[in-house]
Parts: sequence; structure tokens; C-alpha cells
Amino acid sequence: MFFFRRKTMFTSNNPRRVKPLSMIIIIILLICFLGKGAVGIATKHLEQIVAVNLPEQELQSVFAHVLPGRGIKEAGFDGYVHLIVNAITGIDSFNPALIIANELNFPNVEKAVAANYLYPSYIQEEEGGEEDFYLPEQEELDDWISAPDPDFPPVDLTGEPMVIIYNTHNAETYKPSDGTSRLEGKNGGVAAVSKEVVRVLENKCGIKTVYSDVIHDYPDFTKSYINSMKTAKQLITKYPKAQVVLDIHRDAGLEKRSDTTVKINGKECAKVMIVIGTEHPRWKENLAFAEKIVKRADECYPGLIKTIRLHKNRRYNQHLHPHALLLEMGSDLNTREDALLSAQYIAEVIGYVLKNP
Repeated sequence: MFFFRRKTMFTSNNPRRVKPLSMIIIIILLICFLGKGAVGIATKHLEQIVAVNLPEQELQSVFAHVLPGRGIKEAGFDGYVHLIVNAITGIDSFNPALIIANELNFPNVEKAVAANYLYPSYIQEEEGGEEDFYLPEQEELDDWISAPDPDFPPVDLTGEPMVIIYNTHNAETYKPSDGTSRLEGKNGGVAAVSKEVVRVLENKCGIKTVYSDVIHDYPDFTKSYINSMKTAKQLITKYPKAQVVLDIHRDAGLEKRSDTTVKINGKECAKVMIVIGTEHPRWKENLAFAEKIVKRADECYPGLIKTIRLHKNRRYNQHLHPHALLLEMGSDLNTREDALLSAQYIAEVIGYVLKNP
């Protein structure tokens, strides 16, 4: 199935308005690299983009003609041109969406919306996923827990927990900080990140949260999700008014730290990926809740959410609750500090969504 894949947000977090001198420099660069027909080409394609919502692949092709360095990637000069333009003007020439948003005087909060208009979807769809989870013979699908009413009740620290958090793969940790990607039989960096989410939800958002540090991936890693499903069921049964259930992980297998890191408020933090399994009838409710989180995150912290990834033939315990999500908090290439900062941001986002349904 074809789907739009949203690329990394390339822009700086506080893009500056282009001063007249900076605009002159950009025009000179355009002429130098693209020839004297550059301005006409830019105008033509900009009109097309404003008029229609082009697929991302076409947009990349369009901007290869009009932005410094986009059309000379094969020559190996694109990075240098990009850095020069960014240093002089504050513009990231690799992000056409936010350049347009900036030049059309959109407020900061609306720039992410403009970018989302040009890159229509965060959603990626993939076959399969982690090999240790969904096997039809492991459990009957009719043994489900009834989810609470989707309307959000008032949330505060005096009532029952509104958020449940646990880790299916407790050993996952952050290699730059711990010297390894896994701490077998122990709670690794993902546990520290989970506790930071709890801290911010309770101390800053006033939302009572419960965290389970029960280890699920040791001694038999292949039973991780079967074990964590038991914990999730117990917690949901014990706290039936809970509105959110989070299984916190960290990603792996990425080639570069830059693929999993974003700068927000001048500091590097880990990108967050939301993972949803579609092997149950209510998965679109999980997706709808994830999209609320993405929308708020884009308003406050553009670039924090990397993508929403859908996995066929997987459930990731999300059949237990309509607002159950799996969060990948960075990857093993991030530091623990990167992920802790992201934990603060994502907790604020979730807190807002809970209080503003």
C-alpha cells in the first residue's frame, strides 16, 4: 500500500525572519548555483505548491530546482551550501515547508501545521515488527478487558491514576551513557525515562500516574509481550478509570545519531516514535489518540515526534485499551539525557491532551 512518509523536520526551532541583506545573499546563491532562470522557476513552482497539496516526492523534486544545494546532492556540495545559508540567514534550505510558513508570516504555532499541509502524514505502515509478539495460537482474541468511556474525566492527583506506564523490554538502555544497549535482567535507561514521564505528569500536570518496574524480558526475551500483557491487564483492572496506557521503549538499528535527535529550545533531545499494532478491531482508536498527541506536539515542540508507525500482525497489548500506545523514546544512539528531556516534553503534551479533549 502506498502511503506518504513524513521526513525529518529539518528546520531550526526558532527560524529568523529574512533580512533584506540575507535575501540578497540568497538570490545571489540561487543565481550562482542554479543560473539566471532560478527566480522564474521558483515563482512558478511556489504557485503550484500554494495551489495544490503535492505529494512529498514531487515537492522534493520541485525544491531541488529552487533551493541552494538541493539539486547538487550528487556532487557532494549540498551540505556545505546548506550550512552557509543557514549560518547567514537562519533558514534551513532542506525544509521547503517551513520556509514557506516563515515567509508567509505564519505564527510559530502554525508553522508545524503548514509543514503538515505540505507533508500530509506522519504515518508509516510496515509488515510485521518485533518477532516475539503476535502469534495467533498464543491467546484467544476474545479475552479482552473492557475499556473505559472515551470521554476524559477531570484529572488530578487526588483521584485514581489516569496514566499507566510499564516497559515490555526493561533492559533497553542508551549506549553512549551506559556503554551498552541492554542491561540484561535489569531496568535500563527506558525505566529512568518512564519515571521522568511520571514525575512531569504528576508534578507539572497534576495527573496521577502509576508505573510498574516489573521485568518482562528476562530470562526469556521471547515471552516479553506475553509477560507485559499480564502486567497491563492487572493494572487496567486495578485502575479502571485510567485514560492512557504507555509501554515505553527505545529504538535501535539506526545508522546515525542525527537520525534520532532533534534540537528543541536550543538543546538536543531524542525523537519520539509512536508504534501501533493493527491486529485487533479497535486499533483506529489507538491511532486517533496518537494523532491528538502528534498535533499538540507539533504545536509546542516541532520535530519531537518522528513518525507514527503501524505494524500489521502485531498488537503490542493495545487491544486492552483504546488509548494504549508504544513509545520509542529515541534510540540506543541517544544519550540518556537526550531521552530524559524528550520525556519531559512528551509528558507535557500528554498532560495537555488529557485535560483538553
